[in-house]
Amino acid sequence: MTKHGKSEAGEKRSQDQKETTSSTNETSGKESVQISRSEYEELLKKAEEFAQLQDRLLRSAADFDNAKKRLTKEREEFLKFAIENLIYDLLPVLDHLELALAHLDAKDEKIKSIRDGFLLIQRQLLAILAGHGVKRVEAFGKHFDPHVHEAVSHIITHEQPEGTIVEEILPGYELNGKLLRPAKVKISTKTELPSKEKTEELT
Repeated sequence: MTKHGKSEAGEKRSQDQKETTSSTNETSGKESVQISRSEYEELLKKAEEFAQLQDRLLRSAADFDNAKKRLTKEREEFLKFAIENLIYDLLPVLDHLELALAHLDAKDEKIKSIRDGFLLIQRQLLAILAGHGVKRVEAFGKHFDPHVHEAVSHIITHEQPEGTIVEEILPGYELNGKLLRPAKVKISTKTELPSKEKTEELT
């Protein structure tokens, strides 16, 4: 055999040894760990406990998130209606101011400055209340809505559709969409009502 042939044989044996070593290492890496049945059952028990703890953690996180959202909503609701009682107590002041303006003759130059002063106060007060979510209930000319209007009497007329508000006796107000006080109104009817309600005739 030539030197060249010996060299090739040596390289082949070296390669075979490397492959054998690599195969042995791979086989060694895949060896399974032997545990007893009691240890296996203990592992299953721990895995089940972990799953239960994970579920409880997720539920707790969801409950916390819901509680946070509920508290935020309650806080917003509280802030929206915290001044409800104060606004309600101010409504008679608005009523009297409007009544005073109705009795002041706009054409009388002697009291023009007084009337203008009352109008300025009324506008400022209404602007402040509007900034806090107070809105006047629309009434005159609207169709009667029992949710926001209170009928105090009926007026016989053929000029308006049945149930139209033809006169506002006392204005109604809302606070952020919540009714504070219904508007007291008179509504139209075409025939005499068979009831004890006071009925007027619009001339």
